[in-house]
Amino acid sequence: MVIFVYKSRVPILAKNKNLNKFFSSGVQAFAVQILGIFLFYFISLGSKENLGLFSWANALCMFLTTILSFGMEQVVVRRIAVSKVSNWAASAYLFHSFVGSSLMLLVLFIIHLFFKNSVRLQVLPFFFIAQAILYIGSPLRQFLNAKEKFTPYGVIALISNIGRITAAFLLLEKNQLTINNIVLVMIGFAFFELAGLLWYILTTPQFNFAFKFKFIAYKKLLKESAPQYAAVIFDSSLSRIDWILLGIISTSVITADYAFAYRAFEMARLPIAIIAPVILPVFSRMLNQTNKFDTEKKNLVKDIFLIEMFIATGLFLCANILWVPVISHITGGKYGVSNALQFFILSLCIPLHFFINLLWTLSFSAKKYRNITVVTFISAVSNTALNLILIPIYGGNGAAISFLIASIIQAGCYVWVVKKELISFPVMKLVLFYLIASGIYFIGDFISINIMMRLGCSVVLYVAFCIILRQIGGKQLGNLKSLLSQ
Repeated sequence: MVIFVYKSRVPILAKNKNLNKFFSSGVQAFAVQILGIFLFYFISLGSKENLGLFSWANALCMFLTTILSFGMEQVVVRRIAVSKVSNWAASAYLFHSFVGSSLMLLVLFIIHLFFKNSVRLQVLPFFFIAQAILYIGSPLRQFLNAKEKFTPYGVIALISNIGRITAAFLLLEKNQLTINNIVLVMIGFAFFELAGLLWYILTTPQFNFAFKFKFIAYKKLLKESAPQYAAVIFDSSLSRIDWILLGIISTSVITADYAFAYRAFEMARLPIAIIAPVILPVFSRMLNQTNKFDTEKKNLVKDIFLIEMFIATGLFLCANILWVPVISHITGGKYGVSNALQFFILSLCIPLHFFINLLWTLSFSAKKYRNITVVTFISAVSNTALNLILIPIYGGNGAAISFLIASIIQAGCYVWVVKKELISFPVMKLVLFYLIASGIYFIGDFISINIMMRLGCSVVLYVAFCIILRQIGGKQLGNLKSLLSQ
């Protein structure tokens, strides 16, 4: 599909259309990810036990909503992105999310009644209410993403998360930052987000969004989502099973240390949240008619890979330079040194996850659902097995090692799938990026200079070495712009 732009009417917007996409996606990612980190930070300033319980309950409830999703999110985005008559997919998913959430909440309240002595199970239904409200709004968010309208939800989430942060700060100041108060804040602002999405979509005539439920349409959506349902579940377990198992096997304090390091790792992956919603519709359109790339398209995609790896290994380098001095300072020594090794191991996954996201997007756009399911199954089972073995021995470090090994397995499997079906990537380039960043980091570790000076010098050296060794250049940036105009 070609995107036509009327130069006589909006020349400036046409010229900067790709920049606008990234900016809009970035607003949404900033509102959801960065401000979410600030909320997590204020909670971390309380007791580690509270942070550990909050992290465990939130992770488990997110996993439950993933189970309920039946793998529909990406299918809804792809359907609406490639067809102007597929808005029904969002309506069908909305019905599914509401009914599924109601049934799961009933089950959790029954458990709540029978296990009154368990603090975790007593608060679990209320954490689920907050997550369920956000999940019910997911079909509306995916509808907007498929239309490449990223800013509206970004603004809603921005207001919502500022409200959460303000509430958490005030509760902390009054020494009332308890689990019960945290849950109430989460539920209240989740309602705000859902109401904001409904208001925007219903008051925008061009969307023509209808809440009509048709069983035939719902059945069609279920059928298309089913092949990758297992993949979605296993993918969710891959990113949260470590939190859940740590909360069960170890203590809340150990869970808190690991959760803090993991949330920082997630923040370092923020560019993925900006890039992913932009490239998914692009690849979906490119592969809609034929699941093949010509030589020109292959070169464009390979340049996307090089740009992402350049950014990702740079983030790995900068994050580790700043971790101990910055985190120790802002948390009063509560975190930083205590989970430095955990963060270093997790940060090794940053480039891998950029690569995995690109490989997954290609596979999904080409409708390789069965391959995605197999890869995710292998990765998730490996991660779960490794966690069960390593957490009892090494605690949070064991969880981080398990996640790294599972990420390597997942990336390797996807490389094999994509090479067989679509395109071969220069994987050794990623290894060279790792070597450059790691070498600069360890050399700087032996030099006693101001932390900001070390950061600046490291970035300059990293960019210089990448250019000298021809890892990155102007050609890649030009091809990125060309690809996004497809």
